[in-house]
Amino acid sequence: MKRPRKYIKRTALVLLPLFALWCVVPLFAGDGEMGFTNYFFSDSQTNKVITSSFNMARKLLEQTSFLIDIELDHVTVPPITGTTGASRPQREGNQPFEKSRGQVILGLEQGVGENWTFGANIYRSQEVDYVSSAAVATLSVDMFRKNTTLTLRGQFNSDKVGKILESGDITWQDKRVLTGAVDLTQVLGPTTVLDLAYDVVSLKGLLSDPYLQVNVIDDQGGTVLVDELHPSKRLRNAGTARLTQFIPSVRASLFASYRYYGDNWSVHSNTYEMKLNKYVTNDLVFGLDYRFYSQTGAYFYRDTYVGSEFTTDLFRTVDYKLTPFSSNNFGLSLTFMLRALSRQGSDFEFLENSSLELYYFRYFNTLDFSADIVQFAIKFSI
Repeated sequence: MKRPRKYIKRTALVLLPLFALWCVVPLFAGDGEMGFTNYFFSDSQTNKVITSSFNMARKLLEQTSFLIDIELDHVTVPPITGTTGASRPQREGNQPFEKSRGQVILGLEQGVGENWTFGANIYRSQEVDYVSSAAVATLSVDMFRKNTTLTLRGQFNSDKVGKILESGDITWQDKRVLTGAVDLTQVLGPTTVLDLAYDVVSLKGLLSDPYLQVNVIDDQGGTVLVDELHPSKRLRNAGTARLTQFIPSVRASLFASYRYYGDNWSVHSNTYEMKLNKYVTNDLVFGLDYRFYSQTGAYFYRDTYVGSEFTTDLFRTVDYKLTPFSSNNFGLSLTFMLRALSRQGSDFEFLENSSLELYYFRYFNTLDFSADIVQFAIKFSI
């Protein structure tokens, strides 16, 4: 009986936001914008994610808008093996692990005069072994005839990190995250935009993965399996520069970005990315994407942990995100604008701002891991 239930759950996940959209359109049509996205992700390691989301922005007053975003995902992680053991419960490790996550964001956006905008959002995300609540505030100001936009953002997260035990019970620990960010967008010309961003993130609490375990060689030469242990505090900093250039002669957009990241765990990274989007026809866009990433390892990372002290209170990790490595990611995409159908008759006018999107990525890194990733999305916007 498990398999039919699984397909019913996945079908409901896809149809629920679409049904909600269908119900509310008559209530709010003409007062704002609404959108629906259904997204499917799969890689060569048989990880799968199905995501459905519904969002709406409705104007309440002349400069006041209400925002809502509802998202549901269903995740499938393969059975534990030598290469995919990763972040999932050990319980029933020979079976795929499946879980669903629900997320709701509510917000208000208030304009002040012609140039100032203030936003406030509350966020709630919940799954079987992770719960996150957040409050976000943003302040944005347009300057120099709206050629320059400065945005400040602050966010506080209060999270509960769970671990599913062999018995099926769940143990919980706390994590707190405080984020501050500043973004400056500058129009350099009719077809050129520069974006500069900086963010700092302070994390406290359980910062290791409760499911990951480390092999430690003790003083007697034996092997002991112990839980991963990270410091309980982390301070992150990151700066990003992004240049967007539209090329009218070939109807294409070129994006180039660089990001530097550093933290007090001695992890430092550099990310370089370039994207090209080209109109093939008025309603079909072809995209190319390349991303290179490299990082150093955390100060407590070891290829092998030797000594009984690592079975007690010394930090230890098997998280690949804390090891020194580099990676390459090549991507291809096709986006079909459904406005092509809306022109065929008034019955399809609601598709004017909707699209179908298909992505393929080839990822590989120096940790001897590679994956073929396929993403498919359907986006409806009214």
